[in-house]
Amino acid sequence: MTIPIPRIAVPDCWLSNVDWVEQYLTTRLSRGRATVVGHSTHGRPVHLVEYPDDHTETRLMIVGGTHGHEPGTVASAINLLSLLEEGVDLDGREHPELLAALDRVHLFVVPLLNPDGRAVCPDTFHAQGVDTCTIYASGLQRDGSLVPYDADSLEPCYYFDPADAIFVGGQFNGAGWAINRRLSDEHSEAVEVQALLDAVRGLELEAVLDLHACGYNFLMQARSHPAPYWECAREWQRRAAPIFAGKGRQLGALNGDADPPRPPPFFFNSILFHRQAHLGWLAFEGRQGYLGRPGFMPLPSLWEIVDDYLTAVRVFLEVGADGWFARANRATFGAR
Repeated sequence: MTIPIPRIAVPDCWLSNVDWVEQYLTTRLSRGRATVVGHSTHGRPVHLVEYPDDHTETRLMIVGGTHGHEPGTVASAINLLSLLEEGVDLDGREHPELLAALDRVHLFVVPLLNPDGRAVCPDTFHAQGVDTCTIYASGLQRDGSLVPYDADSLEPCYYFDPADAIFVGGQFNGAGWAINRRLSDEHSEAVEVQALLDAVRGLELEAVLDLHACGYNFLMQARSHPAPYWECAREWQRRAAPIFAGKGRQLGALNGDADPPRPPPFFFNSILFHRQAHLGWLAFEGRQGYLGRPGFMPLPSLWEIVDDYLTAVRVFLEVGADGWFARANRATFGAR
């Protein structure tokens, strides 16, 4: 038994479909250096696009599509590539502050880390109930019940055998491994994540911004990181808050922040990359455009969702270019 994936009409600015992304990356890039760093369980390529800048030592990375049921992260990463390639986003709009920030960094972009997870989910959950997204996030067991992935559990589902499922959802890769939950801080069971980690080790990155999605906009404090990194997230929040407010967009408080932040009880990709590649890691949660709760209102347009992600990227680049992550890295790991 298979589940037909609904095909939903989306505007040109919302390029999140696996095949469309592959076509864009293989036909539209001229400035960026695209490299296939690995392949998914089902053989789909994982692309890394580099925009070198010999005038800066600040090297940062943006990752989209970690979770397949978060299509806005992929659409936003492709819009970022469009800005880098053509000076406008996929809607033809300029982002002068973001372009200025891009001129200050050596940037790497992974538009779609988990193509197998993206392939089993619709291209958008805009104007749909959150329960619909939950089905595609988790997947379905053979009896029709949800695959038991609980984002808030202290004992999360690290693996679910695809043979026992109608399909495993966007939280997982094609082999059934949870794409953002690790059994150790030394390696990843998900081949896509491990391939990216292997590539990143030689890039001398200062930090990664990992794009995610839920019902609200907020940044997540790197709770697994030592104290020098906590102020990086706080500085992002200080800078981002007035920008989001000026656009009339919601931005929640810095998630997980405290003195000190309480470390998570399991390993995310953030601690794996931090310890193995000696870098900082932030995660931004953007909006999906759900219906069903007052807090989801007002309903954003798809372009507004993309614009919120691009704003988060802009602030991340500015914080990085101003040396916040470099200082935290030196305080933690010493000079490179």
